[in-house]
Amino acid sequence: MLHSRYYIVGNHDVWMIQFKDTEKGQYKSSNQAASFAIAAAQKLGMRGDRAHVCVLDGDGCLRCKWSYNRDRHLRRSTLGLLAMS
Repeated sequence: MLHSRYYIVGNHDVWMIQFKDTEKGQYKSSNQAASFAIAAAQKLGMRGDRAHVCVLDGDGCLRCKWSYNRDRHLRRSTLGLLAMS
């Protein structure tokens, strides 16, 4: 089982998704970048991978925003984020 991690990094104006040593896109908000990362991570999760989306918070720490584990359970934070999209 693979562990895939998407990292949302940036500042107030530009946010990017880092995945496997590459940067994907430029987004205006961390929530917008997270929505795209969650969609990609969910596809990997449905194939059986453990997929995680982590966001850089205001204190400079990476926090898990979304997770798809081997039991195929979504974290609660996903429901609110997807509703905002």
